[in-house]
Amino acid sequence: MKSESGVDIPIYGDEPEKPGLYLVLFHGRGRPQQQMNDWGCPGPMIGPLEWCHTTYAIDLCVLFETEEDEKRYFVHASFPNPQYIEIVSDLACYGNTYYGDWSVFVVRPYEIASPDDTFRVTKRRSRPSANYDVDREEHR
Repeated sequence: MKSESGVDIPIYGDEPEKPGLYLVLFHGRGRPQQQMNDWGCPGPMIGPLEWCHTTYAIDLCVLFETEEDEKRYFVHASFPNPQYIEIVSDLACYGNTYYGDWSVFVVRPYEIASPDDTFRVTKRRSRPSANYDVDREEHR
C-alpha cells in the first residue's frame, strides 16, 4: 500500500519495520455512502506512535515517535505536534479511502523479523525461544 506521501507502508497483517504503537485502519471503501457486500479493503498500519486519541468521534489524533516516521505517512508533517485523521460519517479517512474500523496495538521488538544472517549455518530465530525473558530482553 502507498501512503499519502507515496511511500510503501504496511497494511494490517504485515510486519512493520519498527516496533512500537500502531494505529491500523481496516474495512475500507471508496466513499462513505458505499454499500458494503463484504468487509472492504485492508488499510494502513500507521506508526510507530507516541500516542493515539479521539475526541467526540470528530477525528483521530496521533503523535508519531519521529518526524521521519510521520513523513512516511503524511505529505505535510506537523511534528512535534500531532497529526489528525478526519472522521467522516463515522469512517476514518486516510488517503482518499474511508475505513469503518480501527484498532491500536503494540508491536514488541522481538516480534520484528531479525535480518538474514549471511555468516551462520542456520538462521537466527525471529521469535524468542522458551528461555527468552521478554521483560529483560536477555537470555537466561
